[in-house]
Amino acid sequence: MIIMRIIFVFFSLLFFISCNTNTVSNYNVFEEDSWHADSIITFNHSFVDSITKHNLYLKIRHTTDFEYQNIFLFVDFQEKRDTIEVALSEKNGKWLGKGFGDVKEVEYCFAKDIIFNSKKASIISVEQAMRYGDQPVITNLKGIIAFGIKIEKSED
Repeated sequence: MIIMRIIFVFFSLLFFISCNTNTVSNYNVFEEDSWHADSIITFNHSFVDSITKHNLYLKIRHTTDFEYQNIFLFVDFQEKRDTIEVALSEKNGKWLGKGFGDVKEVEYCFAKDIIFNSKKASIISVEQAMRYGDQPVITNLKGIIAFGIKIEKSED
């Protein structure tokens, strides 16, 4: 399992190095592959370009030991909060993400054609919103390795 992660990290770095300048990606890596319910992830981005439209993506890197078919998230962006459901597997258990071995990554577009204000930083905050049965919250969501945001120029 550790060898697969090392290989995955190597290829991820290689991929990011080869990416064009139209994309910005940031990741938060979780200790012990577990996302605590109190852990709010915040991404700050400052953009000089206030003319170009951008698409925003959530990137969820997880292990195949993740126990659920989907993940629910609270996303705060541009002074509003959305609850977003991202499917990680089909009903039959087949993983939807890309990757190999026991690590998969799903990319989900949550905002299209956004124009950023060049005078103030854009803040995106995300927290896991998973519930199960009568539990008000799943305190430690196991199987989540990392969570990222990708900002990419829209293709008009």
